[in-house]
Amino acid sequence: MQKAASYAGRILPGLFLLANLFLSCRRSPVGDVQQVTNALVGAWQKISPAPCSQGYPNVIEFTANGVYQTQSEETAVPQVWDTGTYEVDRQLVKIANAREVARTYRFVIKNEMVTFEDDQGCKFPYRRL
Repeated sequence: MQKAASYAGRILPGLFLLANLFLSCRRSPVGDVQQVTNALVGAWQKISPAPCSQGYPNVIEFTANGVYQTQSEETAVPQVWDTGTYEVDRQLVKIANAREVARTYRFVIKNEMVTFEDDQGCKFPYRRL
């Protein structure tokens, strides 16, 4: 009986440690990521006159199935986004264009506005249509 108590006294702290480690390493529930993805779904119009934003489209529409499409006027500046796929992971969105070139952007949605930030630090806001 004393051996069983000693054995349990050594095993239980280890089990609690493993349980706490497992719970602290869990990713956010899929529902949280889905909620952010759903917030990005819809059409957005660029409102930034910043020179660094010229390569981004005037209008972008994200669909619930992970596809996006854009609308822009003809310009001499090649567009970074045209048509392709996107994936959201918390406050990051990975956008792949038709040539399958993928880039990751930070984004924040607030008051019907989404502001993207590219890897060069260019911030360009869009307003929900």
